[in-house]
Amino acid sequence: MNPLKGIKKTILERKGFGLFTVFARSNWRRQRLLILCYHGVAMGDEHASDPWMFMQPDIFARRMEILQSCGCHVLGLSEALRLLQTGKLPERSVVLTFDDGWADFYASAFPILRKHGFPATVYLTTYYCTFNRPIFRFALRYMASKRRNAVVEPHGIPWLPKRLDLNTTGDNEALIQRIDEYAKNTKMSGQQKDDLACEFASIIGFDYQALTRKRLFHLMNPQEVAEMARLGIDFQLHTHRHRTPLERSLFLQEIEENRRVLQELTGVDSHDHFCYPSGANRADFLPWLSEGRVRSAVTGGYGYCAPRSDSLLLPRFPDQGGTTDDEFEAWVKGFAAIIPRRRVDSLDVAPE
Repeated sequence: MNPLKGIKKTILERKGFGLFTVFARSNWRRQRLLILCYHGVAMGDEHASDPWMFMQPDIFARRMEILQSCGCHVLGLSEALRLLQTGKLPERSVVLTFDDGWADFYASAFPILRKHGFPATVYLTTYYCTFNRPIFRFALRYMASKRRNAVVEPHGIPWLPKRLDLNTTGDNEALIQRIDEYAKNTKMSGQQKDDLACEFASIIGFDYQALTRKRLFHLMNPQEVAEMARLGIDFQLHTHRHRTPLERSLFLQEIEENRRVLQELTGVDSHDHFCYPSGANRADFLPWLSEGRVRSAVTGGYGYCAPRSDSLLLPRFPDQGGTTDDEFEAWVKGFAAIIPRRRVDSLDVAPE
């Protein structure tokens, strides 16, 4: 183990030698809002092929127990941002956010949230909600991982190499990238990409229909979104096709189409909070977001929100399966502000 990592691990395991409690009770922490970022909470074994995207349910349940045992005030997003700006946050304020709107939120995450009475915001990308099929790249990666010992020689298929050896993770990632680029370069529709995934499954000997029946790598469908909205889940903007075009008119179109579908699905017309797809943000996006009637936007960067934070560049803490409970508690209590921060892992998210 790297010596610095070993020191950090020891400090975290020893609760900062008492400083966890000091930070938790400090005025500094009271003036800071921690926005937690999640993606999926696995319904099956999704975490095996995408451990950084899909958290195991027992780990997520333990995280929520830590929030409760630490005396955190888990607030709704709009309320928390209002209290942050007015300097009236309660102690150890936390907001729970979920990106993309995976079907496992309905099946796995919501029952745990409901047990604790915690509010949450889902930043929903709406295309794959209404076209409810497996997200292309994730389905490809999962199928390749499940057929890891397969060696296949497809002939005459332009989007595949002459020989597929699925034993090597690195080679599989290159293969997935190749297929994904082929789909983008040929401007495939969602249906065409789904057909391509089905064809890939047939080539490598995988049961694609079984995957779709389990609804792994699906987003919530319109009925699930409507039910979650009725039960108090806050749905907010994440673009329609999970993309941030570099042309103003297309960027605004993504937001407006996303907002329109959200209003239709939820019956609510207050969709003015935004999450940058893949955390990608640029200076020229900020005036466009303001023009698109967006009041807040969260990034993929690690950090706490302070009263003077730019409301369109709010940091979060992306809680992932590789995060230890001690590290999570350090963030919740505020001690993480003085320890070295990990780089943000690159996460695959719902494609166009």
